[in-house]
Amino acid sequence: MPNGNQLYGGTLADFTAVDNMAHEIELAYTAVRNANGITEPLPSGTQANDMRMMFVAIATGVINHLKNNPAAFAVQVKGGGGLTLDGNVTSVSTLP
Repeated sequence: MPNGNQLYGGTLADFTAVDNMAHEIELAYTAVRNANGITEPLPSGTQANDMRMMFVAIATGVINHLKNNPAAFAVQVKGGGGLTLDGNVTSVSTLP
């Protein structure tokens, strides 16, 4: 992911220019539509703005929720010799 280890919801201005969650949601939505026999393309250009604003809002809300609840993630690392370490995430890194 070009943003490395940071989550980014996206904006209308950079919707397709940089890696962001909103664009991934749009791609997933297209795939689900296609899998269900809906092959009409999604709106493009200025007609896509309302739909894309919804995707940006969803992505931003998901990222904010993850950021506000880092302890909800349980992490388990298993190493050689039967070593197992358990822990919780203490922070979630996001782009502004």
